[in-house]
Amino acid sequence: MDPDFDDAVAVEDLVELERRYAEQRRGGAVSRGCQFEYAWGLVRSPYGADVRKGVALLQELLPKGTREEQRDCIFYLALGNYRLKEYERALEHVERLLGAEPQNTQGLRLRRRIRDSMKRGEPHRAP
Repeated sequence: MDPDFDDAVAVEDLVELERRYAEQRRGGAVSRGCQFEYAWGLVRSPYGADVRKGVALLQELLPKGTREEQRDCIFYLALGNYRLKEYERALEHVERLLGAEPQNTQGLRLRRRIRDSMKRGEPHRAP
């Protein structure tokens, strides 16, 4: 197990992230930072429905962010799709990250894990 890829967010932390996100939504505007933190928590959830919601929030954020924010979104999009066993999509995102940052160690490690999962023939979903 690798904590960068396998650790689940604590339930109480996810509840707090969701509370902050909902509060900002009720106020009419969610900051990019708040949306990213909530998406990050959802992607780290042990529940597939949460991970899917996190991926959707990250996809929404991607075109709006700075270059650094986009890099973080792309990494967590790759991780979310990996956790959903959507390996082709995960690989597309991690390759995009590595295209911009070829020496990104988290990206390199995640790409290795995705490819290993694909080689082992682990069940995956069609893109």
